[in-house]
Amino acid sequence: MKHSMGRASKVVSIGASVRAPERPRHLPPVIVLNLFHTGLGIVRQLAGTGIRVVGLSADSHIYGNYSRLCEVRFAPNSQEQPQELADFLMAAASDLQGSVIFPTRDADLLFLDCFRVQLSRWYKLAIPSTSVLQSILDKSVLTQRAEAAGVSVPRAVILKGRSELKSAAEAVGFPSVIKPIRSIEWRRGRNWQAVGGRKAFRVNSMLELDREYARISRIRADMMLQEWIPGKTDRILVWGGYVSRRGGALTYFTARKLVQSPEDFGTGCVVENTCLPQLLEPTITLCRSLGYTGIAEIEYKRDPRDGKNKLIEINPRHWDWHQLGAASGVNITRAAYGDLIGDPTPIMLPVQQKRTTKWVAEDTFITQALARLSERSVNPGKVWKQLAGKRMYSIFSWHDPMPLVRYSIQELLPFLLRSGMRKLLQQPPTLTRTKSMPLLISEQ
Repeated sequence: MKHSMGRASKVVSIGASVRAPERPRHLPPVIVLNLFHTGLGIVRQLAGTGIRVVGLSADSHIYGNYSRLCEVRFAPNSQEQPQELADFLMAAASDLQGSVIFPTRDADLLFLDCFRVQLSRWYKLAIPSTSVLQSILDKSVLTQRAEAAGVSVPRAVILKGRSELKSAAEAVGFPSVIKPIRSIEWRRGRNWQAVGGRKAFRVNSMLELDREYARISRIRADMMLQEWIPGKTDRILVWGGYVSRRGGALTYFTARKLVQSPEDFGTGCVVENTCLPQLLEPTITLCRSLGYTGIAEIEYKRDPRDGKNKLIEINPRHWDWHQLGAASGVNITRAAYGDLIGDPTPIMLPVQQKRTTKWVAEDTFITQALARLSERSVNPGKVWKQLAGKRMYSIFSWHDPMPLVRYSIQELLPFLLRSGMRKLLQQPPTLTRTKSMPLLISEQ
């Protein structure tokens, strides 16, 4: 792999200089693994702090490569080339020694854990201990530990073979959800394509369970069958923050998902900050029982049948919309950085705002909304309502505009052209009126 890119980007080789303001020498740098939504958010949360930020990108086209707020270096992929990335970081230690490394996905967590001994000699790794990390990434262990701590969880059974389907279905009931025990197992190699790019599957009957298990078990035979918690996306409640080594929340905020893609088991693409104090107690109880410290996104879903908030998952790292904390006066990245370098910031509690703010992932929301409008499965008024109010965006920023410019040129415009051509080719020759879209909106 070449560790360089075209002239249009700001990617540099090790040791090359880039435009950057003068910064105090005593502040260790930050290395961000990948520059998608999560990584770009980290970069922007550190803007103006005087901290040198280096983004490592394995994707030459991703919008985050064009941020003006960090140095960008083209590096191997942590999932596909872990040894090469470890060698890359070891070679960069002469320049970046003492840096805090922030992972942005599960593959990054496993990479840092695998090379923990070598890398921790030169860098500060923003990951929990190996035993704690494995307890969180393994859904069966996490469920057991949460139950033991008194935190509500959906009913769940581990499947190890087709012969167990009937007894599992009787224990869990329908509808239910098929999930991997470890999410990374479905993302390795061609597995992600084999499962249709989905994190989980809902099954409504024994027939569906048998069919889906037969298909997915070709990848891996063991998986989790979990109770489906009824309710729409807006019942998904999230605590996001940083748990200090003293066992308390150094900073946090809470939010509610409004739109996610895919709709049942996806990533939030419209999320709203909102005051949910009821999430703090079970979150701290769970983290203390696990011995967990560090950045965490802890997701619950409110069960309308008993009113309990039931644990869905923990992300032991930054997540796509962590930057929404700024709307509550919270900077999780800065708090984590200070704690990791031994210079903890004062406790930052969320500030209740008169108006909530919505974080929007433009790329996912636009493609999902256009697809649903094209299929007439949603009316334009509902789409607009999802965006109404004060907003912040993942890619767009007035202070850092180039990521959106590059996304629009490289991704959005080609997508719109392809969609338009497909629509045109599907239309009968007599239905080529240019005013068809206004008519469609008025009919809705």
